[in-house]
Amino acid sequence: MNKEELREGLKRLGAHMEQREMHSVFWEEGEQVAMDSLMLGLRVSDELSTDVSCNFIDVPEYGSILQFYGQLELDEMMEENPGVLTELNLLQMINQLNKMLPAGQLLYMQADTEPMHSIGLRYTMRTELASEDELEKCADVIEMLMDDYELLCSVLMLVLDGETVQGAMGIVRKLLEENMKEK
Repeated sequence: MNKEELREGLKRLGAHMEQREMHSVFWEEGEQVAMDSLMLGLRVSDELSTDVSCNFIDVPEYGSILQFYGQLELDEMMEENPGVLTELNLLQMINQLNKMLPAGQLLYMQADTEPMHSIGLRYTMRTELASEDELEKCADVIEMLMDDYELLCSVLMLVLDGETVQGAMGIVRKLLEENMKEK
């Protein structure tokens, strides 16, 4: 598909998500933005929200690859809790969470600029957003990303409250198992 068709696909996804009462903003590629992007505000609760960008990655040999990406900045949390959110703890937490996630991935990232430490939430899928079924699949992915973000924040909050990474993971795992039994 050409760039204009993919752009229209992102706009259709934005309209589809608006029907589900999820606000989005479309940014067209230009001087301010490197590529066409649909920004979605994922809101789990008043305290848990993040923005996720949705854009097409240029990989012509594989077809149209749609990427969902969100980022949780950690610098402030790490400064407020210097002995708790260590790089080792964060890496252990991310590795264990990635084993639990059914799809998508969490990435621990470091940079020389702000934010210096962050956790990325990423999912990619092959789609052109050309049909209602594809839009519905993307909506399901967005809901899954909200669940993944909530899981990440739950573990972080437990660790910040004094739980070890292993202890926090055990608590979350037990809650997830109980939740699955109820369904």
